[in-house]
Amino acid sequence: MKNLKLYLLPIGAIVLLFWCLLSVAPSVYGSTPTEAVTLTPQEYVTLKTNFETLESTINKQLTTINELEMQLRVAKLSTNEQKNELIEALNLISEQRMQLTEARNLLQKQEQMLNEQKLSLAKAEIYLNEQKKEIHKAKMEQRKSKLLNILLGGTVIYLASKK
Repeated sequence: MKNLKLYLLPIGAIVLLFWCLLSVAPSVYGSTPTEAVTLTPQEYVTLKTNFETLESTINKQLTTINELEMQLRVAKLSTNEQKNELIEALNLISEQRMQLTEARNLLQKQEQMLNEQKLSLAKAEIYLNEQKKEIHKAKMEQRKSKLLNILLGGTVIYLASKK
């Protein structure tokens, strides 16, 4: 029973944290962004690493929950009072599993959104490089025009001085 409490307290705290984040996030940020968010490659890598860490933690917790469920099934053979407590714990574990699964699904949606933002960032970078090339071409044309003007001006002055 002490082992059960040792496992349920951290899991319950994590689930409560996820639940708070899930219930506050939509009201604060809205369900769909109104502006495109642009991330630097460093920010993207950091967020992706954080998401992978969270997913790994969720998987470990789901494994722990499965082990606890097995222990609960074995413990059901004990007294009626313990049986009632174990049933409550099993219900709590099932609820936590559902919340963790929802959290994983949300995490996958956020990862997909990050991938879309990465693609958008790559397209913007390509456009920026094209613009740089165009600016470079325009500068070269401007230099050619200046040189031609100087050459023509020199020719006009030369011809005028010759007459």
